[in-house]
Amino acid sequence: MSRITQLIVDGIYLPYTSRDRYKCYEKKLSVQLEMISGRLVEEVRGKVQVIEYSYDYMGNDLMRRLYTVLRSGRSFPVTYLPDGSDEMATGTFLVTSITEPSFAFAKGGVGLWHNVGFTLREARPHA
Repeated sequence: MSRITQLIVDGIYLPYTSRDRYKCYEKKLSVQLEMISGRLVEEVRGKVQVIEYSYDYMGNDLMRRLYTVLRSGRSFPVTYLPDGSDEMATGTFLVTSITEPSFAFAKGGVGLWHNVGFTLREARPHA
């Protein structure tokens, strides 16, 4: 069985992950306002793509390259597999949450990191 590519973060190909550890969905970006009359209205500003990714054990080199991008505080290009398509899409994303990895063990003189995870949000809304 061949594995598909799910996620490329700033040119870094991430390992295929399964068992509910990859989610990619569209989310409505809106604000609710209470009017003077007491009526509640919702202002929809657009939609954004959200990506949730986690991986159990990741090698030292890959984890450090990935976390350098994730911790940079800047937006970056992401190529991703949306939930409604078999075709990859590309956009500019920001980190909204990050799980700090922990050192699991060393294998063959290379450190393996456990609990790698993050959530990305598209930087600009679309219609």
